[in-house]
Amino acid sequence: MIIAGYKSFALDGTNKYGKIMPVGHYHRDGEIKFGIYGNGYHFAKYMEDTLRYSTMGERNCLVAEVIGSGTIIKSEDEYNGYDDLYVASDIEIVKYLEREEIINIALNLNSIKMQRFIRDFNLTLEEIALFEGKYFNVDLAIDYYDRKIMEAYQPEYMAKKYEQTRKRVR
Repeated sequence: MIIAGYKSFALDGTNKYGKIMPVGHYHRDGEIKFGIYGNGYHFAKYMEDTLRYSTMGERNCLVAEVIGSGTIIKSEDEYNGYDDLYVASDIEIVKYLEREEIINIALNLNSIKMQRFIRDFNLTLEEIALFEGKYFNVDLAIDYYDRKIMEAYQPEYMAKKYEQTRKRVR
């Protein structure tokens, strides 16, 4: 089986375990399983989903296109809607995406996936402008995660923001 996807790394190119993984092919022996104490190369089918795992709360990261092969196990983590996560015995780092490529992928997501991306990726002011106005709930995510407006998800703030959005759309 072969599955294309994405894997994210810290800005210095290291994974969670401090290992640098340049473009190339990697293999793990042994039983393949998920988790911190698992074995194998973790990756996600969709770019925005990989950000939740590999960046460990850091909203700045590198993202690579990867191909998982060999023994592949799919995660059953559907609780939060992340249901396309995998661990594989073999992974090929095809290329590291430029920041512009990452943003272009994110700009074509639906509103829920776009919110996940905004939550887990550090946008510049110029990038925020590209996302604003696409969806009401994305505007709230921008306010909360990038502008640090802690009341963004409070009912009063949401009502005010909704009215601003309605006026802008008219």
